[in-house]
Amino acid sequence: MRGMTAGSLEMTSDGTVRGMIGGDVLVASGVHATIKGMVAGDVIVERGASVRITGMVSGRVVNLGGAVEVRGMVAG
Repeated sequence: MRGMTAGSLEMTSDGTVRGMIGGDVLVASGVHATIKGMVAGDVIVERGASVRITGMVSGRVVNLGGAVEVRGMVAG
């Protein structure tokens, strides 16, 4: 996903987010995601999901049982 999304985003398949998300990002169970852009809200990682954050998250990272790697910035 590239560009700007005004609201929240639910990731239901593997992929990379580049650009800006104006709300939260939910990474669904079983999904492997990379966030290289900016998230204005929270990143929520469900059980069995994995996410690598190399961009910026203005909110919190909420881990509900997944795997999280942070190499960027989390402000919340």
